[in-house]
Amino acid sequence: MTEELRIAMIAINKWMFHGWNYKVVPMTFTTPGGVSVTPYVPEFLKEVKWTCHISHMLEKWNHATRSQDPDTYMTKFYAELDNNNRRLLLEWVIQNYNGEKSLF
Repeated sequence: MTEELRIAMIAINKWMFHGWNYKVVPMTFTTPGGVSVTPYVPEFLKEVKWTCHISHMLEKWNHATRSQDPDTYMTKFYAELDNNNRRLLLEWVIQNYNGEKSLF
């Protein structure tokens, strides 16, 4: 097995377990309309430095969760992101999530 393949496998494994086990936290922000709100959101939604306003990202998350199928939330959310925000999300998960079952 090459080192590149090993790294890819570790990253995919981390992504999968994070998608099932992300932490939910309160997040206070002001909407573009000037209203202060405090929804409970996945920790990554609060922590990633998105390229657009957080209310837009929250709309994407809410859209992804409408299916009420938690096994698909992260995949649906990820699919809605542009390339820059996908990279930011992947980087955050790799750097901040350590709850996966180890492969090696």
